[in-house]
Amino acid sequence: MRRLCNISLFFIATYLSVVPYTTVYAVQILLDTTENTQNLSDTFYVPVRIDTQEECINAVSVEVAYNPEEISIQDVSTGDSVLTLWTQFPLIQKHEGKEIGRVLFEGGIPGGYCGRVVGDPGQTNILAKLVVTGVRQQEFATETSRVSQIVLGPGTKAYRHDGSGTEAQLTLAGSTLLLTYSSSSPNNLWLSDVREDTIAPELFEITLVEGPSVGSNKHYIAFNTTDKQSGIDHYEVLETDPDRFGFLAWTPRESYWLIATSPYELRDQNLHSKILVKAVDKNGNERIVTYTPPMSPLVELAQSYSFLLLVGVLTLIAFLLLYKIIQRKRRNDVLKNAAIIEDDHVA
Repeated sequence: MRRLCNISLFFIATYLSVVPYTTVYAVQILLDTTENTQNLSDTFYVPVRIDTQEECINAVSVEVAYNPEEISIQDVSTGDSVLTLWTQFPLIQKHEGKEIGRVLFEGGIPGGYCGRVVGDPGQTNILAKLVVTGVRQQEFATETSRVSQIVLGPGTKAYRHDGSGTEAQLTLAGSTLLLTYSSSSPNNLWLSDVREDTIAPELFEITLVEGPSVGSNKHYIAFNTTDKQSGIDHYEVLETDPDRFGFLAWTPRESYWLIATSPYELRDQNLHSKILVKAVDKNGNERIVTYTPPMSPLVELAQSYSFLLLVGVLTLIAFLLLYKIIQRKRRNDVLKNAAIIEDDHVA
């Protein structure tokens, strides 16, 4: 686990450019809702925002805490996030299938994020949006409303875009929700937004990372993309030839998709397989990208040998067939001549 964390940090360090920035301000991460009063049965958003206070930030780690007996976090939307590199996709922690009241995520911003630009209507400082709904309890039979809080935990941190990734001074602001009971039909804003997403995730690249560069003797691939509608749900990886090691490439062999995260340790450490990565958004739209590792001289030789062997076998078969045809023709000619001689003798 520690090795994977170190590898994840390596990828963030690789992707994030650095620009010195030394002025110190107190960055604020806050939970924001357009309305703090919500229908208990509705599903609504609670955005997690960042106010950089003129600071430049290139990575954040966020911990959200809440009471799972009062509210439920159904999902976390990342479609509007300023984060484009994720070392931890939003994770709603559960125990035996039940929420424990904690959400974690962390990611980075290539080139840094220095705050909303002039004219921004207020939507470009979102780190993620919590998809929240109330939990119906027996007490609502007599109560008409209930207060529930969502807070940011001590694991919430921000890191400056200063070339060293130093931790920024931080202030946190949670959100207090007033949940009311209504007999009207529930409104699920999240489900409506997901159903409207018909666009595949954005095109991306697959990068091969040699093991020694990340302190390992293994080979990995790195990949990352965004989906500006419903957000990325998961990635899958398929290696077309993980077991054949480049030989008998014409022989069909079963390949299958595996749920994966970046960085992904390749099954075929000899790099003989074509690699496909599939990004899937929340509505099931897919984007597939293919990567062919550079072929080593040994593999080229092996595949050349296999090809030559195949050509040789086919040539030998063709020669044997031709030889058999010629032999049959000669035998038929001999029998034909013998028949003619016998007829002349009888005559």
